[in-house]
Amino acid sequence: MKAALPPSYVNAPVPIAYAEADDALIVTMIRILGLCWAYDYERTPALTPEQVATLTGRARSTLYRHLKELRDKHWIRVDQAGRRIIIRPVTDRSAKPAEEKEADVTHAATGPTPNEELVEALADIGVENPKRAVLARMAIDPLWVRAWRLWAEHPHRRGLTNPVGNIILKLEGGERPPDEFLRQAEEELRRRLWLEQQEELEGEAREAADEPPEPEPDRVLDEAQQLWATSLGELQLQMTRATFNTWLRGSQVVEASDGCLTVAVRNAYAVDWLQNRLMPVIQRTMARHAGGDVKITFVAATLPPVVPNGKRQTDLTARR
Repeated sequence: MKAALPPSYVNAPVPIAYAEADDALIVTMIRILGLCWAYDYERTPALTPEQVATLTGRARSTLYRHLKELRDKHWIRVDQAGRRIIIRPVTDRSAKPAEEKEADVTHAATGPTPNEELVEALADIGVENPKRAVLARMAIDPLWVRAWRLWAEHPHRRGLTNPVGNIILKLEGGERPPDEFLRQAEEELRRRLWLEQQEELEGEAREAADEPPEPEPDRVLDEAQQLWATSLGELQLQMTRATFNTWLRGSQVVEASDGCLTVAVRNAYAVDWLQNRLMPVIQRTMARHAGGDVKITFVAATLPPVVPNGKRQTDLTARR
């Protein structure tokens, strides 16, 4: 993920730069302001929580804690945009016009916009409304919800009579899940995001790819006839002249489809001889040139005369 960062420095308001707050929190705020540079320091781009964590150099749990503290200090406002968030710095509240202050009071009364990723994680573990709506407005890392679910599903806790209720109490109390389950939740989330990306890429590839046209019947037949002619040239070298002239000379492919060829030969005697005596050597030769097995069916046909240029005057009429 690349974001437009300021070319040389960040405009940090004096109240923030000299605030009595944890240095790490101030650094996070400065980095958020850096992400706002391309929008005249009014807001960040719409980013997923994972992207914000990467760009600010914070772990997800640390990022969520810092965002909560920054909101409590009225330094930022976080708006939800689908699965992404937009962070808006609030650096000079005293200079706001009256209507903006009134809007802020309304926002504080209603609480922050629910985090859709958090709503989804709560729904996945079975938290129902109205409790789900209340928790979704709290500064809870969705990863913690997934980690507590894995904790509750562990075989050692099969005796829990109300696992969802236990998870709710831990989330409301701000209790951090054990590292073991946080790691499992992170791995589970990575797999899920990877699968979603793969599905998206596959969908785009399917949309971009043109369906290959069905080969025209005449073209298939032409290719089969060329393949048969090439194989006949090799078979002529493998057999005596008398054998080749008696059973194969003048044979021709009359039908072709899906690795199957129908070859017309002089008469029923030739069909019998080729099917029962020469089929193995013919199939091996055809397979070498075709790159795979080919099913060959011989039929008796009345062959038209050959004209001087070597081509037959009319198509074969096979008697099956």
